[in-house]
Amino acid sequence: PLLPPPPGVGRPRRSDGGEGVRPVTPPLDLLRPRLKAAYDAGFRSASVTFMHSFLFPDHEVSVGRLCEEVGFGHVSLSHQVQPMIKVVARGQTATASAYLTPRIDEYLEGFRRGFDERLMENASLSFMRSDGGLTGVSNFQGHQAILSGPAGGVVGYAKTSYRPRPSGPAPRPCIGFDMGGTSTDVSRYDGQLPIVFESTTAGVTIQTPQLDINTVAAGGGSRLFVRPGSSGSPAMLAVGPESAGSEPGPVCYRKPGGLLAVTDANAVLGRVVPERFPSIFGPTEDQPLDVEGARAAFSDLLKGSGA
Repeated sequence: PLLPPPPGVGRPRRSDGGEGVRPVTPPLDLLRPRLKAAYDAGFRSASVTFMHSFLFPDHEVSVGRLCEEVGFGHVSLSHQVQPMIKVVARGQTATASAYLTPRIDEYLEGFRRGFDERLMENASLSFMRSDGGLTGVSNFQGHQAILSGPAGGVVGYAKTSYRPRPSGPAPRPCIGFDMGGTSTDVSRYDGQLPIVFESTTAGVTIQTPQLDINTVAAGGGSRLFVRPGSSGSPAMLAVGPESAGSEPGPVCYRKPGGLLAVTDANAVLGRVVPERFPSIFGPTEDQPLDVEGARAAFSDLLKGSGA
């Protein structure tokens, strides 16, 4: 919530750039009841962003301490998450961290509980960040994990597919195509991991180092629909964002209630070859992919749409 400027000002001080500045004391007495109202409404994670905290973080620290006193279980301070000038991107990054980090902490706690305590004491546990590097459990934050899975794929094919030559022409770059359930990640490797420092995902600008990976919101489980056109335009085949999931999954998986998905389209077009998949589908898990079932589902979709 936005608060009016407080009447008081702080003592003059000089910034790192040499300019004279006069910090304004944040109105903590006005902020406390608003934070308490948010906490009572069910919020348990908070992000704090002040415009100039990359130079003067004291105010963020004070508000962050107040959030903890109110009871928030996780608080992300923008100057700690990413101490850079751009306040909007820094604020969005801190908010993404506040949203994702508690979920990651829950996952990590469950992961650790699956191991013997003595093993965890003597073993080094690291997780991959979006930039392709590794970090320890205590330093792993949500904004670093947005593309950690696809980043692992880039590092993997860079090590296994790229063939550097001691002399002669440069080797051909490698193209990565990583299709998952509801997204497809495309990347390129030419001998160096491509790093970007700002990216936009789902309309949110994240200001953190990550590999240059382009994501399309369509994967093997993305559902297929025929959506009616508007103003006399013809109906169109649409993809997602809904997912068939693993249950019931695409039609060709032979599960009851299967939903038409991108995997069915690939099976009908011959891009997914049943003979190259094990016969693990159907009620008894001993049948191949059902290409004819997928073809029939497409026919039903067209009939139902009137196309």
